[in-house]
Amino acid sequence: MQEETGNGILSEYLTKAELAAQLHRSIRSVDRWALTGDGPPCTRVGRRSLYRRVAVVEWLRGLEITPGRVGRKQRAK
Repeated sequence: MQEETGNGILSEYLTKAELAAQLHRSIRSVDRWALTGDGPPCTRVGRRSLYRRVAVVEWLRGLEITPGRVGRKQRAK
C-alpha cells in the first residue's frame, strides 16, 4: 500500500509505527494498548491500524495528571 502524504486522504492519520515513534515507544507497546483498551482509538483498514492525529492528542490530554495528587495517601490525623 502506497503511503499518502501532504493533503492526501490519510494525511490526518498516523500508522502504528509512526505513533510509536512519536511517543518514543515500541510498536509492541502500541499493540498492547490496543489489546487492553488503554491506547488511543484507532481505525482498522484491513490489517492496518491507523490513528487519527486529533484523537491521539485528545487521548494524551486525558492522561494528564496534576503533579503531587496521584498515588499519595491521606495522612492519618
